[in-house]
Amino acid sequence: MSRRTAGVILLAISAFLTGVKYLTASIYLTSSPGTVYGPDSFKQWLDYVGGNLTTYSIITLIVGIIYLILAEIYDFDKK
Repeated sequence: MSRRTAGVILLAISAFLTGVKYLTASIYLTSSPGTVYGPDSFKQWLDYVGGNLTTYSIITLIVGIIYLILAEIYDFDKK
């Protein structure tokens, strides 16, 4: 597997983790009885989900970008 492929896969994982965070918060919001829908309640459920998914998403984003940069540097050195 090349560095470009690994970088793109890591960027896709980062986007997936970000989407999972918001999807989880929206599922919590709709499944709780008597919840008033709005931005404030959604923000409350985002806090309930926690920051681990955000942390993992940022880490995979940074590693993916580094892999893509390294792939371009090595490709430039070959030519």
